[in-house]
Amino acid sequence: MNKLALLEAALFITEKPLKLEELAKLLKTNEEEVKNLLEELNARYAREEHGVEIAKLNGFRLTVKPEYAREVARFTKHAELSRGLLRALSIIAHYEPMKQSDLVRAIGNRAYEYIRELVNLGLVVAEKHSRTKLLKTTRLFEEYFGVKKAKELRSRGALNDSS
Repeated sequence: MNKLALLEAALFITEKPLKLEELAKLLKTNEEEVKNLLEELNARYAREEHGVEIAKLNGFRLTVKPEYAREVARFTKHAELSRGLLRALSIIAHYEPMKQSDLVRAIGNRAYEYIRELVNLGLVVAEKHSRTKLLKTTRLFEEYFGVKKAKELRSRGALNDSS
């Protein structure tokens, strides 16, 4: 079995990022060889004729290149995000990093469910911060929605602080 093809298939089919250890076990090899195979795939996908790339965020998975994300977004299962989930995500994106406790105050106890789902989808990370969690959007969020983080846009002058 071709290890490169198997790696590509695993990265394509997974919904959650795969760790080096998981990939090494699947390919029956060591992590160093997995890294080399990932580099080889990255080199292929870097070429203009490919619409995907390997994203590294708590592991590895194939994602759509940002320049194509907006055009193909309607074909993803995430296109059907609920209104409440989108509301929670938009609040997090606007105020990030934001405390989980502030989101709960803004939208109620349902926020815990939304956060869990957004983390599972890979759109948000929740990091322990004192007695609460800090919520931030991920690179996948940026790729999926074809947007830059509000903080980055503000630093470039594209947004003012009142928006």
